[in-house]
Amino acid sequence: MSASSLPIALTGCASGIGAATAALLASRGYTVIGIDRTATTGFAGDFIQADLSTPAGISAVIEKLTTLAPQGLAGLANIAGVPGTAPLRTVLSVNVFAVRELTRGLAPLLGERASVVNLASSVAFGWRSVAEACRDFALAEDQDQALEQAAADTAIAENSYLFSKQCVRLLTEQLAAEFVGARVRVNSVSPGPVQTPILDDFKKDHGQDKVNSAAELLGRFAAPEDIAEVIAYLLSSQPIWVNGTDVRVDGGLVAYRSSSVPATQA
Repeated sequence: MSASSLPIALTGCASGIGAATAALLASRGYTVIGIDRTATTGFAGDFIQADLSTPAGISAVIEKLTTLAPQGLAGLANIAGVPGTAPLRTVLSVNVFAVRELTRGLAPLLGERASVVNLASSVAFGWRSVAEACRDFALAEDQDQALEQAAADTAIAENSYLFSKQCVRLLTEQLAAEFVGARVRVNSVSPGPVQTPILDDFKKDHGQDKVNSAAELLGRFAAPEDIAEVIAYLLSSQPIWVNGTDVRVDGGLVAYRSSSVPATQA
């Protein structure tokens, strides 16, 4: 996997999957521009501290990236995300609108054969059953109005993280279609439970027994490096014909839970 001479912008670089992906890319010769709300020391590349929960914060990132990468970007990894234990407005703003606005806003920097990778989740595997709701929210022009309507929807309000990742799945296909003429690929990666700083929040949101049973079934939780390998692959030039799709990286968890295999462990 040869590194591009152009940098890759990566959100959520301070910890977890983002930090593991940034380190892996750097080890393979890529230049990485990291973006996170938390200041990080010793980052191997340029770092932008930013709040992706507001339009102003996203605009500031786009402006700084335009300065830092005047020749363009080889890729964008939308990895930053917040768990469902955070306020609904924050969850949906960061997990959905930041993905949409950053990708569209950085389009002028994404040249032919650039790659965008969004972090979705294996919990969103059934997203097509709520595709209309996802489309109405994720593609809404008036973000404030969309957030108000989402807060008033009990199903969304009680499962904000799930809904946000279902929206990421829709956005991945939408953006891939928008950019197909520019030859920019857009894909997503859907992890199962990962041993990151927000794993405890994930347990609170999805149920401790259900999440722990995944580790019992598979032998362990995924490590951030397990997910980073797939993100890095999709960002490379190798999977040039992979576009508008999702790669589930969950150790077989969804396959097991969706199968007719007797549920003895999960």
